[in-house]
Amino acid sequence: MDSSNLDDDFANTVRFHLSQDELERQMKKIHKNESLEDKNLQSGSGNNRLPRQDSWIFDSVGGYFLPNEDLAKLSLPRQEQLLMRDLIYAFSGVPSSYIKPDIHIDQISQMRSVDIAKVRFRLNEAFNGAFRSMANEVLPLIGYYISVCSFIEETNTTPSCGRTRLALASALADQMQEYYDLQSKLETNLQEKKLNLKELVRQVRPWLSILKIFSSMVCSSRGKLNSAQLLTLLSQYHSDTKDTEQDLRERVTKIITIVSGAYMKIVQLWVQKGVLYDTQHEFFVEDTERSNAMSSTLLTPEKCCHAYWAQRYRLLPERLPAFLLSQADEVYLAGKYLNILRQCNVTMTLLQNSLSYKPGETGHEEIIKNSYDLPAKQLLNVLVKEHNLPLHIRNLRSYFLLQQVGFSETLFDKCEKQLKCNVDRLIPEKLQTLLIETQQKSNDIFKDLLRCQLKDCDVATQMTKRYKVSKSAGEGQDKESSAEEDPPEVLNLYGYESFALRYEAKWPLSFVLYPEFMEQLQILQRVLLFLHYVKRHLTVLWQNPSEGKSLKLTKQPGDLRQLMLMCILHFEHHIIQDIAEPRWQSLLLMVDAAQTIDEVVNKLETTVDECVRLGLLPCANTFVKAIFTLGHVCLNFCGFVESPKEDRTTKEFENGVDEYKEEFNSFLTSILELVRELAKSSDPGQRESCKQLAKRLEGFCECKEGD
Repeated sequence: MDSSNLDDDFANTVRFHLSQDELERQMKKIHKNESLEDKNLQSGSGNNRLPRQDSWIFDSVGGYFLPNEDLAKLSLPRQEQLLMRDLIYAFSGVPSSYIKPDIHIDQISQMRSVDIAKVRFRLNEAFNGAFRSMANEVLPLIGYYISVCSFIEETNTTPSCGRTRLALASALADQMQEYYDLQSKLETNLQEKKLNLKELVRQVRPWLSILKIFSSMVCSSRGKLNSAQLLTLLSQYHSDTKDTEQDLRERVTKIITIVSGAYMKIVQLWVQKGVLYDTQHEFFVEDTERSNAMSSTLLTPEKCCHAYWAQRYRLLPERLPAFLLSQADEVYLAGKYLNILRQCNVTMTLLQNSLSYKPGETGHEEIIKNSYDLPAKQLLNVLVKEHNLPLHIRNLRSYFLLQQVGFSETLFDKCEKQLKCNVDRLIPEKLQTLLIETQQKSNDIFKDLLRCQLKDCDVATQMTKRYKVSKSAGEGQDKESSAEEDPPEVLNLYGYESFALRYEAKWPLSFVLYPEFMEQLQILQRVLLFLHYVKRHLTVLWQNPSEGKSLKLTKQPGDLRQLMLMCILHFEHHIIQDIAEPRWQSLLLMVDAAQTIDEVVNKLETTVDECVRLGLLPCANTFVKAIFTLGHVCLNFCGFVESPKEDRTTKEFENGVDEYKEEFNSFLTSILELVRELAKSSDPGQRESCKQLAKRLEGFCECKEGD
């Protein structure tokens, strides 16, 4: 077959080095000093002169004419020499006379390089059986070699190859140099008559497993893999070689260490400097800021907030190598915190530890952990010592869990008239003034951060909307698509239903006390404020009979009021004493002992989440609705009792009290049944919370378990 007709892929894959003149020279040496039959052989002296021997048949192999002798007429030593010659040529990718692929050579020229490794090569069956048996053991080496070499050449000549694939080709080329040295040595020994077939197979055999895994690596690496996927693939090969010989494991380890070098330099720059230098878009953290955008150290206070830092860096899991998966959060947060500290104008000595990955060792894990600990501890130190973070967390407990002595009572005293009005008639500035008056004598140095707010929906609706937004964010949807609907033009909410508190933490405190977190805490606070408001009305009515003169008529309304008051107290005590207070105490202790900012953030988020989840049972939105309905029954009862007695007879009054009692017991029974049903939940925390609440309510409800 003429070489001009060969496919480019085949031409780039197979290398032929022997000219006809060189072939004749080599054949002289191989056949020198052999039997009389060998001595009678003649070789041509000119460049175009072919030997004239009956036992030789010149075949065209890949465009080169190679001698193909009649093996049946040769002695065993001659066969051995010819076989070793062809094996050495074939192991170097050179066509040989007696080793043929199991498909036609024209087909090889049309094959992809990745498929050449799958081609099987066969020996001429005229060789001695013992020779064939030894040689067949190492024949797969030919396909492995062609596959590896073609990958190296293709990668080095492809302009668009990434750094990781180029590094793999370079590492394999370095490893192959030892193989080339072996081939040179074998050829020299063959020429000097110092080599036999058994020794050749012995020296080549170790490279079978080596080139096999190299070939497997390159075959798997030829697809459209990014750097992280390629590194993950190579790491898996290291895991697969754990039970193999030491030399092979060391070679694979060395290759992976070299190939991962470029990626680990990006990691090192990010975790130790907070700088992203990723020109080929290989790293799993991506900065969403435009390249010409303002530096984070020049951000205005309005822009620098929790939302900004939550959105600035985007995580791309498909660019994360498997060997960094367990430390992905540390890698991501290390660089992020370094940039946040820069925004806070904090100076510190940065680490400069060289970072590399070596399979089977944990040195890189320790460096990454230290790189994370440095900014995470420093950021906590700044928030605690310079911005009094523990005091702010205690303030949240005091204001939002109504634990500050006299605060809620004084606030309700001052805002009583406003809270009875419809929310449309309320003026937020007026309520804020009353709130300031309430805190006038407080020793809290951060009392000015507390603000009042009028919500445009009830608590159950707020919980539902927040759940939808959180779910959409978890699924990666656009927040705007799950935005709240426009509030109704007329709000059927009283002030005590709409009134809420908010805490305006400034940067950098807002990184921990961010708006989404504060809204979740606000939901809990709104329920407690409502329960406290109902309790206050029942208590005032109890302590001042003159305000409810109808109570003097019979004992019946007094008993009902006592039942209502104790029931509301138990709802409040369940949320505060059973659920919130133990967890908040644990939070305060942890804040004082925390080592990194993430310990505080995670504990704070977990505490508030558990308080809402276990105290308000948002999985059954009807529970919160039922609490408010029950509270409204109590408030309506108070209004009924306080109405002038001249408007009704004693009988009418007693009938009205009976109706309120029946209505209250009906709602309370429904709540208890709901709580008992929720106690069957698979969530251990919710199950225990519901059992505690059911135990509190059973004493006030006429419906017992099993009725």
